[in-house]
Amino acid sequence: MNKEVKKELFSGLADWIIDNEPNYPSFSQCKLWIKKQDSQYVISKNDEKEILMLLTYLPMSQQMNNILYTKYLDQIFSK
Repeated sequence: MNKEVKKELFSGLADWIIDNEPNYPSFSQCKLWIKKQDSQYVISKNDEKEILMLLTYLPMSQQMNNILYTKYLDQIFSK
């Protein structure tokens, strides 16, 4: 598979995961999402590791962003 196609597919997956905040999808739901986007795509073991990494780090990143926004909201609005 073309690396650009995979990059676009996983970028879309990351956006979809973030859009589901605070009810993030499961690993199985992520795999189904990929299949719905490209039914010909074969998910490798490395892809599964990447999906698990997205499911681990994207929610943590979003949570940290939310904490920072809440903490500095007054400063953001005053600029």
